[in-house]
Amino acid sequence: LEELLRNGSPEEVAYQKEHGGDISPLFKGGHDNMVSSITTLGTPHNGTHASDLAGNEPIVRQLVFDVAKQFGNKDSRVDFGLAHWGLKQQPNESYADYVKRVQNSKLWKSKDNGFNDLTRDGATDLNRKTTVNPNIVYKTYTGEATHASIGGKQKSDYNMFFPFTATGNLIGKATEKEWRENDGLVSVISSQHPFNEAFTPATDKNQKGVWQVTPTRHDWDHVDFVGQDSTDTKRTRAELQQFWHQLADDLVQSESLTSSK
Repeated sequence: LEELLRNGSPEEVAYQKEHGGDISPLFKGGHDNMVSSITTLGTPHNGTHASDLAGNEPIVRQLVFDVAKQFGNKDSRVDFGLAHWGLKQQPNESYADYVKRVQNSKLWKSKDNGFNDLTRDGATDLNRKTTVNPNIVYKTYTGEATHASIGGKQKSDYNMFFPFTATGNLIGKATEKEWRENDGLVSVISSQHPFNEAFTPATDKNQKGVWQVTPTRHDWDHVDFVGQDSTDTKRTRAELQQFWHQLADDLVQSESLTSSK
């Protein structure tokens, strides 16, 4: 989003010039200084084996899209934001016609979706299209909830959020050893920073124009950052509140730094 605000999309501009019609101001660029900072929590900047090996499989995509289709009927109160793919029943459209239209959607063959973006190839492609803004603050937070097993592979910790233990073990078997430590969904090495952009260890003083990498938080799985696992005995409410307050204070500091330029 920040890249589009700042530089727009040459592809979209070229398409509009050739075919006419309206184009969103977002794709024209020229909207720098609208973002003060970018903070990521367990983000797969370089993709994840979980999507490479499981999440982007046709059967998984089919399941998710089928659920979205089901809740896309006109009486549903749930909006998955997939109306642009046709997964929204029109007011005067029967459910049978809606299902038939969805079956013919380009969605089923397209790579223009989050499943592909989360793969390592998809993330690499996205990273090629983005650049660091020298005027804003970047900071990353990374968790790790695995331990070494015999043979050098990583196993999910016993207190990892249970639904992620399978993917944690899957990532822990990656051919590339440096990718094995993970938080259940994302490898440590992927969460720290995009491979193709400048980075530095984070300090108490924020910097602009470089990814500031905070120390890896051991025994923190992917959902600990948002306090989603109510069964977790490792993270206390006070600890999570302190972390969130720290994030808020850091954002205030970043705002002060970027507004002073």
